[in-house]
Amino acid sequence: MKRAVWILAFIVGLAVWSSGTVWANGGPHGDYTATTDACAGCHRAHTAQGPRLLTSPSTYDLCMSCHGSAGTGADTNVADGYFLSTRSSSTIGETNTLDNAPLLGGGFVNYDGAAVTSTHDVTGTVTAAWGNGVDRGQTGNLAEGLDCASCHNPHGSTNYRILQTTVNNVTVQVTDYDPGPNKDYDTENWTTAELSSFCAACHQSYHETAAGTGSDPTALTYGGGFTHRVDMPFSYDGNANPETTGLGGFTLPLADNGATADQLVVCTTCHLPHGTSAQMTGFANGVGPAGDSALLRLDNRGVCQVCHQK
Repeated sequence: MKRAVWILAFIVGLAVWSSGTVWANGGPHGDYTATTDACAGCHRAHTAQGPRLLTSPSTYDLCMSCHGSAGTGADTNVADGYFLSTRSSSTIGETNTLDNAPLLGGGFVNYDGAAVTSTHDVTGTVTAAWGNGVDRGQTGNLAEGLDCASCHNPHGSTNYRILQTTVNNVTVQVTDYDPGPNKDYDTENWTTAELSSFCAACHQSYHETAAGTGSDPTALTYGGGFTHRVDMPFSYDGNANPETTGLGGFTLPLADNGATADQLVVCTTCHLPHGTSAQMTGFANGVGPAGDSALLRLDNRGVCQVCHQK
């Protein structure tokens, strides 16, 4: 019986390996050969330091060994939120991303040269997520603490930016439009609204897509007050500014729905998924926990001014 199971597993594995599955990223994250050395970069069979035979005490520590402030394995420093081509021997992304360019996802510790004022905690601490199965303005507990692998699959994925295909027990798809080795880490490549659905795996009640959610209570799926519509065309209601360049020259990233010239306002248009150093003062301070910047890209409510320019 045991032998039969091993044979079946080998056949399935061989079928997957030989099917030419295309992963979002190569290097240590996918595109493995039959005699890959990538396994040894992260795992040790008998001398592991962490669960799942990791070479580091935790998933976060392992990811930061390449992507942290002192990491030398990746040019993308997600701890401080910038790109620097001299950090590793890799040339991926150098063609399209300038040195010291701020990463599109923000940073977990610092961003744009300052300490973050809000961040996704990926150190494994059990936390609650805003709108996780509850109304907006309320928090619902997650089943377990977040780490980097809660959102990204370190072994590769068919999703954009090796995002997981299952998050918080929700199946998600974010179509990969990977340009190949000439990646761009400070410019969006979101061609659909699927990225909002990824966020909605934990923040369901904030993913209101119907027209009128800001003024019509019958359009709302969840309670908690009216809310800004998500995944809407930027040209909605006669707004024809295609660059989203607002007061001060700030630009916000949009997604393209792939069918028309309309570009879409998605969650990541206004929010950085990793962390932001935006400052909240005056009326903007106190909307939620004091000083919390709600992962917004710009100080106070600058993201509102970019589009509405009042």
